Amino acid sequence: MYRKIILLLAFSLTLTPTAFADSAGTLSPSKIHNLERSAQLGYGPAQYELGLAYAAGEGVPQNLPLAVFWWKKGAENLDGAAQLELGTAYAHGWGVPKNMTKAIYWWTKAARDGNHEISSKARLYLDQAA
Repeated sequence: MYRKIILLLAFSLTLTPTAFADSAGTLSPSKIHNLERSAQLGYGPAQYELGLAYAAGEGVPQNLPLAVFWWKKGAENLDGAAQLELGTAYAHGWGVPKNMTKAIYWWTKAARDGNHEISSKARLYLDQAA
């Protein structure tokens, strides 16, 4: 059962930050700068995307603790995608100590998100964790 959860959850961190990518699929320094500015101003989607950039090492050095930092900021700003990724990070112990209680907490919040795709994924993760 845990193998199934790990495989399922591993998929979510393979996403790349496409909203700010150039045509080659990488983040330019100016796009990273704009993303950082938006994230620092509290824009949840930018915080989520910046977390993805740090998780993948796209346009910035790979840094899982910093990815989690930005996902947590986005999750606190009610970004469902950030809540989903933060839960996944806790489930795997990527950048934070492994903690299924916190993973379930953040997935539960993401399951209440208005975005159907995000809430569906979160409910799937919750079902698999049960």
